[in-house]
Amino acid sequence: MSTKSIFKLKLTLVMASLFCCTQSLATEKKQMPWDFDSNIYREQLSESIQSGINNQYLINKDKQWDECSMMATSTDRMALGVQSNKEDHDFAREIILDLYPVDNDSFRDVINQKIMDLAFEMADLADGNKTSDESPVTQAAWDWCIAQDPQHFADL
Repeated sequence: MSTKSIFKLKLTLVMASLFCCTQSLATEKKQMPWDFDSNIYREQLSESIQSGINNQYLINKDKQWDECSMMATSTDRMALGVQSNKEDHDFAREIILDLYPVDNDSFRDVINQKIMDLAFEMADLADGNKTSDESPVTQAAWDWCIAQDPQHFADL
């Protein structure tokens, strides 16, 4: 075997080894449902569109998943904000309404109101030392949002 062939073989083995290690590390981190890449409807929707089928249910579920992903982590951040402003709940409420207004005349109002409600209800459970992936606030927001009728997300 020539030196060039041995080098190619070693390089191939190293690359394969790195790929395997990278793959195993990636699978070790548990992907949460609200992680952007975990949207199970995105691929189904793409396949549907490629097939020339306009599946409104899949479109709505895809939008719902993305909206719920944003809502889940936003709610955790707002709960931390409420927790850090314990003495001035009116100020915290004002900040949340500035970021998540409830005057959109759409289902967005319902989502934004729920962000505020959960932020105040669960502020004592918010933990700034943990990521939002580990937060019961994030999980509660996700559970509520994903349980909503996908049709509500059609116009968002």
